[in-house]
Amino acid sequence: MQTFSLIKTAPADRLRTGGILRTALDRHGITHRVCGGGVERGHLATTLEQAPRVYITAYNDGCTGYDLPEAGHGGFTAVVTTDTGTSMVWDGPDAELPPALDAESCARSVATYLGLTPFFCPSCEDHGQVELFHPSTDALVGRRPCEDVLCVKRGERRAAAAALAALYVEHGAHKCTGYMCCPPF
Repeated sequence: MQTFSLIKTAPADRLRTGGILRTALDRHGITHRVCGGGVERGHLATTLEQAPRVYITAYNDGCTGYDLPEAGHGGFTAVVTTDTGTSMVWDGPDAELPPALDAESCARSVATYLGLTPFFCPSCEDHGQVELFHPSTDALVGRRPCEDVLCVKRGERRAAAAALAALYVEHGAHKCTGYMCCPPF
């Protein structure tokens, strides 16, 4: 996979959105370059042949560019401009996601728009469970949780979302007794 760049992304230890976005695009097989001049400055642009160019930028506390600090991340947007008009491929500010999940969702949307096969976990094909087969008969003998890093993270996010939803349902039936009754205090 070839990525065209002048390495204008800040070092990873500074927690910036550029590295996260570039990693997500690479994982989905989307070649890209850092735009450096005129109207394109501060964007990442896809470089697939025979496909419209998709421009991706990040928003952060009123600033725009693709490589901004993670703190205050507002979202990524991916836009395609053709002769007939402009269309939105991904609108992260509406999704209100953390930077890594926003970058992954943006990359998936761009890959789908460009007709590329979206990333699937090679171990479990995004089901979260790896099927175990008997070595000689190929019979299904069981399942185990997938240990791929992305699948583990997705499982943690799903569990956190389910716990938060359960908390909201539980709190809906609760009558607060004062301002110190329920967090946040």
